[in-house]
Amino acid sequence: MSFREHSSKENWSDWELAHLAVDIRSMTRYGGILAAEVEPRLRNEFTTEEIQRADAYLAVSLPDTGRLTTIKDRLDTADSDTRWLIEQLTIAWERLDTLRDRLDDAGSLMHNSHVASAIGYIRRTRPTDT
Repeated sequence: MSFREHSSKENWSDWELAHLAVDIRSMTRYGGILAAEVEPRLRNEFTTEEIQRADAYLAVSLPDTGRLTTIKDRLDTADSDTRWLIEQLTIAWERLDTLRDRLDDAGSLMHNSHVASAIGYIRRTRPTDT
């Protein structure tokens, strides 16, 4: 079975494609579809290029904390501007994690797709999600 040959999602952003892919993949968690049905549904919804764009978007949305740790370890030789930037990036990533946690925990209390799209986040994509 192959992916769609022609797109049905002209002009969709990477965020929109990734959002739909995550929705399809996460349905198995809630008993909506069987795990064996996910791949055929993805292939029916997306072209090869679209699913690659969606997966690439999801991959780059994870903070590179390993690289940040390496940079922090070398701060002894860094100038004050570099140290300040690393501290600000650390704070920003911590706050972004807090915001993402709150979006995931909001449940039905609010329609949070608008908020999530403003920061480019897709619910249920946190590394700690099971």
